[in-house]
Amino acid sequence: MGKKPRPQDAHESAEGISRRGLFVGGSAAAAAAVLGGTAAASSASAAASPAYTNAANGGDGDLLFVNGKIHTYDDANSVVDAVRIRDGRFIAVGKDAIRVGNAKNKIDLRGRTVIPGIIDSHNHIALVSNRPGHWVGLEDVFTHEDAVARLVAKAETVPEGELVTSLGPIVAMQFPSNTLPDADALDAVPRPVMIMAEQGGNAVNHAAVAYFAAKGITITLNAAGYPTGNGIGLALQRLREEMTDAERERNALATLDYYATLGITTHLDSGAFHVDTPGTAIWNENAYTLHRGFLRLDAKKALPVRMRFDYLEEDSTLDLPRLTERLKNAFPFFGNDMLRSGGIGEFTVRGFGAGSVPIGGPVWLAGAKAVAQAGWRNENHSLSATDIEQIVSGWEAVHAEVPIDGLRWVVSHVPNITAGHVERLKAMGVGVKVGWGPTRTGTNLGPRHRMLLDSGIPVGYHSDGGDITAINPWFSFYTMITGRNLAGSFTWTPGEQVTRDEMIRLATKDNTWFIREDDLGGIKVGNHGDLLVLDRDFYTIPDEEIPRVRSDLTVVGGDIVYDSGKLPGDRSWAHGTNHRYRRLT
Repeated sequence: MGKKPRPQDAHESAEGISRRGLFVGGSAAAAAAVLGGTAAASSASAAASPAYTNAANGGDGDLLFVNGKIHTYDDANSVVDAVRIRDGRFIAVGKDAIRVGNAKNKIDLRGRTVIPGIIDSHNHIALVSNRPGHWVGLEDVFTHEDAVARLVAKAETVPEGELVTSLGPIVAMQFPSNTLPDADALDAVPRPVMIMAEQGGNAVNHAAVAYFAAKGITITLNAAGYPTGNGIGLALQRLREEMTDAERERNALATLDYYATLGITTHLDSGAFHVDTPGTAIWNENAYTLHRGFLRLDAKKALPVRMRFDYLEEDSTLDLPRLTERLKNAFPFFGNDMLRSGGIGEFTVRGFGAGSVPIGGPVWLAGAKAVAQAGWRNENHSLSATDIEQIVSGWEAVHAEVPIDGLRWVVSHVPNITAGHVERLKAMGVGVKVGWGPTRTGTNLGPRHRMLLDSGIPVGYHSDGGDITAINPWFSFYTMITGRNLAGSFTWTPGEQVTRDEMIRLATKDNTWFIREDDLGGIKVGNHGDLLVLDRDFYTIPDEEIPRVRSDLTVVGGDIVYDSGKLPGDRSWAHGTNHRYRRLT
């Protein structure tokens, strides 16, 4: 069959209006109204950006950084000592940032290392944000004592009798014992505690056992002091049944705040396996209410970092009832600079659990063709040598009828991808996402990174964290740089690792290809003012320190959204109206 004309690129319009020029509205505003919020119309900032190359002197709202080692990831990969942000954008970089004039809001970096804000181009942050209780992140502690101390500090802010939870943001492999704190250790927390790890089991204290017993749910502890049986799943289900919209909003904010401390300034959420009513599994959630907390925050202009989301679809019949309605009634790449919709993924049709359909089969092909005809981005994940061949072959069949080049389709994980697959994907304009490995064992931590980077195919970083692995980017960076999982097992062929510079590029500049936003991911004039001041020099520290890297100062659109307090200098000015300063500890 001859090729049909390619659908118009999904982020373009006949009138030439860019997606950044759209007003918040449509489904986002309607959803906010349903939730009881009032979504004020607001335009994306790029539509009214100033002439950056002719910035006037001064500017009370300018944020000026000086005396740093600022890795820009611009086209020349420059390292400079100064940068200036105005109205949410970088207006001058290097010596020009100082020549523009002084600034009331000036931060002396004193030699600190700065990088662009990290983009995680595929995780399950919305699953984490929808988990109940008073949520606390634990992906950056490395002893049981430190984990308990974090929980104790959280408990001091929680009303007596209410539950402290860490549902998802912890892996047992963080700890030398490869175990979570047991019930006796968690008894030091003066509130009921419930932990469900992304890898390594679950944990509760005795107060939580009593808390759920009062709800008619029995949690049995084994001899080692950990939950056994189905009690913990039933407890999660009951908590989800009791969740309010206010609780979803609170935990969405807590989740985004926490990962801002680890340097993530943009998340692309890849959905959840849908259940109509609350389930017992950590990876299930109602796909139609999944983003409710983020919508409420966006309506209040209170999102601390940027949220992007894809739609994970699960049809199993040729009529594609769910996917068809999604493509007819939703918009891709619609929203504002802080919250924006994306494409279809990480499943096009039902690829997991009961009723799943084979990759490359009639239903899967029909779904891929429908996405192509609608001009949407599509993402599928690959976990085996068999499924990567099925994806490549199936998309080639779709591409022969409805060209997908220009739509930026994606295959993620790709542990078994070959050079042959890469060349075939490149011919269709498809990219690949890598990461995914810090808690895995055996020989399946990831693909041949060197082969991928040398091939010229678009490559970006993703964690895939939130339900089966960690979101903490420094865990994945350690694995991709060293070829070791968090337990230290060496599992890759030498030479397939990435350099530290390549790693940051994959998680910043290179990831903009996957989210279709060229004004993120680099510290250069005109880009959004997203950056991190790191707590150590990532480029020179020993490998073993990489998992422990954190941000000491996280800036999103020129707003300080996290400040550890460890960077010298007075930043009391950041409490004013120009910056959404919120000190997190």
